[in-house]
Amino acid sequence: MSVDEVLRTDVPSAADLLDALHQRLGVTAATLGLDTGTRSGDPAGATSELYGRLVEHVHAATGPEALWLLMTAMCGAMPHPDEVRAALRSRDVNRPADFGRWLLEAVYASSAARGASDVEMDVVAGGVVVDVDFTARHELHTGIQRVVRETVPRWQRAHDLTLVAWTDAGGAMRQLTMFELDRVLRWNDLARQDRKERRARRRDRLVVPWHASVLLPENPAPDHCAALTALSLYSGSTVGLIGYDCIPLISPELIHEGLPDRFMRYLEPVKHARRVVGISAAATREFRGFVSMLSAQGLEGPTVVECSLPVEVPAGDDVAPTDPPLVVTIGSFEPRKNQLTVLHAAEQLWRDGLEFQLEFIGGGGWPTEFDALMARLRKAGRPVRRRTAVTDEELWRTLRSARFSVFLSLHEGFGLPVAESLACGTPCLTSDYGSTREIADGGGALVADPHDDLAIAEQMRRLLVDDGLLAHLKQQALERPRRTWDDYADELWTALAPVPPGTGEAPR
Repeated sequence: MSVDEVLRTDVPSAADLLDALHQRLGVTAATLGLDTGTRSGDPAGATSELYGRLVEHVHAATGPEALWLLMTAMCGAMPHPDEVRAALRSRDVNRPADFGRWLLEAVYASSAARGASDVEMDVVAGGVVVDVDFTARHELHTGIQRVVRETVPRWQRAHDLTLVAWTDAGGAMRQLTMFELDRVLRWNDLARQDRKERRARRRDRLVVPWHASVLLPENPAPDHCAALTALSLYSGSTVGLIGYDCIPLISPELIHEGLPDRFMRYLEPVKHARRVVGISAAATREFRGFVSMLSAQGLEGPTVVECSLPVEVPAGDDVAPTDPPLVVTIGSFEPRKNQLTVLHAAEQLWRDGLEFQLEFIGGGGWPTEFDALMARLRKAGRPVRRRTAVTDEELWRTLRSARFSVFLSLHEGFGLPVAESLACGTPCLTSDYGSTREIADGGGALVADPHDDLAIAEQMRRLLVDDGLLAHLKQQALERPRRTWDDYADELWTALAPVPPGTGEAPR
């Protein structure tokens, strides 16, 4: 296909735009209980007639919900809070005809900037909408994406859900493609060679929650946050979300430049959510601390509850320990994960004559002093290596073959590497505070101050030379109570589920 043919295919005609607008207005009228029939046989006249009928209805309404829905239909994008507030003020001071003209002019800029003007829409009234945009679009399969791909398929089998991503312009929710559904619901069934994005042109269809329950199992993109806030405030819908951590708010010095600003935008829809479910006691305390500050704005904020993440590892055969013994540390390569401190402690032990291998497994991150020290140690012949791409099977096998693991992060929302190591029966040395301390208190781990190189080296020494201590910790790890993804999905659904009618709980 030539460039000209692609351009002609991708640019909608005026007739296409009019047809899509007419469909969106018709769905809006039907949702509001209005007559969708028109007297005019001309498409433009019929669309104008529908619009006039909707403007009359919205102008007479007392609440914002019908106006929010009409603005969404007009734009092909969900409005932002300031846009809805401006429309409400215009409605208050103008007659219906003048308000209708004002609204046409007001939505034009929004539609041009982020709208899907040529796309039809469906309204999900009173149902459950689950936003899985990032997981559906990307191959990344680390912390949050693993939670989504374990939890949402279990919800989908047990409940009536509508899964959504967002349009490329970032203005509205849309249906998933079949391949995106597979990426979310059937990740483990996809062959590695089938996981590449298919290049066929996607035909979107908008999904608009209306008096619905919108669940966010992943953190929304910054460009979506204002629309989600307006949805909470003006659509009659509620928002519930998983609270992973407040690291960018509390420890901005530990993360990549730019992430704190993204997180600040994320906190806007958090403020207006109905419920936040923390993944650990530590994460729950962080979000409760944020909510406690909202009284300064006169806001009540969401209810914050805890539902700790599970740890479920596949059964595996016993793996013979390596010689010399293997120490493994898992995590993305960034200052917060504190791998530099582990390298310093290991070098001290090597200089003292202890024999062991050290392996770092992780991905992502950015170049730091860690990279330079790793290169110097390898050049000096130290048995240390770094792997950035391993399969789940390789990960479990490595954990089971290790004498112990080390995870001394400076700030975590949960600490999955600690929990997974213990679930494999492999003791772990981890940080002595926060969510990692919570996991360690269940048995099978030693703790140390992650800022104290000498204390870390001493705990590593104990784990390397004291076979009795190691055996005791292994037994504790094997005796830890098991919590499955089935357990987590059920409990999380109960915590986030829509408010049953007639309970008296007002949406927030």
